[in-house]
Amino acid sequence: MSQNILLDSNIRDWVLFPLIAIVIFVGILRHYAGLLMKSHPKPKMEKMCCVNIANYGKLLLVEGKKLSPEAFSRRAEAMRQGPLQKKVEVDPIEMMNDPSMMGEMMKNNILMMVPNMGMMMLVSYFFSGFVVAKFPFGLASRFRGMMQSGVDISDLDCNYVTSLSMYFLIMFGSNGLLQLLLGADAGGSDQAMLMSQMNGGGPQQPVDYGKVFKSIAEELEFAQGGHKWMYENAPELLLKGK
Repeated sequence: MSQNILLDSNIRDWVLFPLIAIVIFVGILRHYAGLLMKSHPKPKMEKMCCVNIANYGKLLLVEGKKLSPEAFSRRAEAMRQGPLQKKVEVDPIEMMNDPSMMGEMMKNNILMMVPNMGMMMLVSYFFSGFVVAKFPFGLASRFRGMMQSGVDISDLDCNYVTSLSMYFLIMFGSNGLLQLLLGADAGGSDQAMLMSQMNGGGPQQPVDYGKVFKSIAEELEFAQGGHKWMYENAPELLLKGK
């Protein structure tokens, strides 16, 4: 026989609603604190040049069929013998020891850890020990520890949710509401910081533009041999009205 426990209005007003309000309020504070603490490093000229060279090479590969064989061959040869021959040194050790990157990692970890620790202490002290919700479907007994944190009642059905478990459900499920309130990047930034914290917060590997340039040069050389001009028969087709 299924249990039917009614939610006390005082628990709803003084436990469930405050939990929702606290999670949303802290999410908004974290978002604006992240915007205030976010630094905007100046792009390095050498890196921007490498990015522009790689982008132009990829654009030439994709849109080169719109050029005549002579025009495409001249551009491809100029790229292969010129910018794509540039030597770019990559020092991953220097990038890993970059103080600005390490400071950005520390700020992201602080923005995730400090609010979460504070909310955990607040919820555990003021709101623990309450049953605040019930799922409309049954759950297996192995979900008891997940759904009923802070309450040890073996006879209680697993589809009842305690306040501490509800806090985690609200926290992980509030990204959609935060995106609606703050913009499309609100939930994504929190998820990115959380994933970075779970993965150790390691820096991204630097791009080896030397290998990128070599790959683009090889593709351009291959494309020169089999280049087909898409507008080769355009005058005849225009005269025929096609």
